[in-house]
Amino acid sequence: MKFKNKRDVRDFVWKRIERVAEFPFPVKGRIPNFKGAKKACEKIRRLKNYYDSEVIFCAPDSPLLRARQIVLEDGKLLLAPKPHFKGIIMIKGNPENAYLSRMLKYGVELKAETIREIVNEIGIFIQGCVAIDIEGNRIGKGTGYGDKEYEFLREKGLITSKTVYAVICHDLQIFDDLSYLMERHDVKSDVILTPKKILLTRVGRERDISILP
Repeated sequence: MKFKNKRDVRDFVWKRIERVAEFPFPVKGRIPNFKGAKKACEKIRRLKNYYDSEVIFCAPDSPLLRARQIVLEDGKLLLAPKPHFKGIIMIKGNPENAYLSRMLKYGVELKAETIREIVNEIGIFIQGCVAIDIEGNRIGKGTGYGDKEYEFLREKGLITSKTVYAVICHDLQIFDDLSYLMERHDVKSDVILTPKKILLTRVGRERDISILP
């Protein structure tokens, strides 16, 4: 299946995923939440790299809630962006603080000029998506925040060659090839976690990423 542009991909997925979508609605214009999102998130614990990581970055989207809870349950440091990427906040402790409203209330905002002095390198960088292909080419909701967050953290030295880029989504969001729609600033992911499987992308297969049974 070939698409004219990223907008066509988004419209296709937002329609396609309605049958498995969960709150919030409508799904259009969002990183869609879906049935099985918790199960997909829990697969983060099957990545050996996760256990070797002290700091995890996770976007604040609804389908990633369980991933954020897991990070806090396991005593790790959670970093998350404020809405519209108006800053980075740091959360640790109570898993209930994984909800966006509580992250904003109880999280500590980090200043860009001192963030590297406070936080160690990020082990896992977690995003959702609207669509992704098996090579790791990701399409978000169109704001570009995911790529901006990645680039900001890379420039600050928090994302390194050891950081694993994980995308959590439904199997309905995965395509064979979206590379022809990608732009220079688009970052490829290493691994895709769905309710049914863990998929190493081409980039991920070239790295030392171990999947636990």
